[in-house]
Amino acid sequence: MKKLFVVLAILFIGILLAGCTSQPPAPVVTPTPTPTPVPTTVPEVRGCYAVIADDPQFSVLGTALRAAKLETAFDNGSFTILAPADTAFAQLPNDTVPSLLKNPEQLKQLLLNHVIDKSLLSAEIVKVGEAKTMQGTVLKVNYTGDSVTIGGAKVTKTDIVCKNGVIHVVDRVIIPPVEVKTTAPTPTPTPQPSKTITFTRDLTIMPSTSLSIPVGGKIVWKNDDPLKPHGIAALNNPDPQSLKYFGNVTANNIPYGKSFEVTFDKVGAYDYTTVFQPQTTGRITVTAK
Repeated sequence: MKKLFVVLAILFIGILLAGCTSQPPAPVVTPTPTPTPVPTTVPEVRGCYAVIADDPQFSVLGTALRAAKLETAFDNGSFTILAPADTAFAQLPNDTVPSLLKNPEQLKQLLLNHVIDKSLLSAEIVKVGEAKTMQGTVLKVNYTGDSVTIGGAKVTKTDIVCKNGVIHVVDRVIIPPVEVKTTAPTPTPTPQPSKTITFTRDLTIMPSTSLSIPVGGKIVWKNDDPLKPHGIAALNNPDPQSLKYFGNVTANNIPYGKSFEVTFDKVGAYDYTTVFQPQTTGRITVTAK
């Protein structure tokens, strides 16, 4: 019995030793799943007109831009748009907007008075002092520290960034100055002094063949002799200025009842001769006014 106990004890110890020397099972490794990438969408920056057209507060402005055919006017470039909200247009007299919509050119000038031909964010526009619109008006920029007015309109919202510039909302419509075109009065021509030398039917010359007249004045030779076609001509070998007024060789014949007129536009003394009786010489002296 004692031997059996010893044998069993040895066998039990052997089993324990065999269990202690066996390898533990390998741990089960669960693979870490690869995360599925989430696509990121960058918001599209739209053009200024698209922003205005889709914003309910700019319904009147959007309609006006279409009526003036300015939808694509600002596609190329960089602009600052001072956008009046509907409440700003509502401050105008009742018939103003309908009237403007029927007059695209006038409407266009009004709208361009709200556009500056460069992009100015709020931090920049408060420093410029003034800005010239595409209509040509120079708008004053006043910054008090807590508010900004441009051309008298208060900026209520700033820096709506567009693909082609920036929009600032204003609380009133900025009316461009009206250019009053007045028709220049037609100047009344200054009456030119005139004197008449008459060839009479009794073969006299009245009042004389020689007269004086201020520069710009006119001498009229009149033939009152029904029997002879009197006339005047330049003297032989006269000075060039006399030739200018009296001709060279051919006499200026004056039929009965007709006249011959010369306007003297240069100071000087101009000699001539009369044709037919009484044939004599005369001189027109032109003086300064």
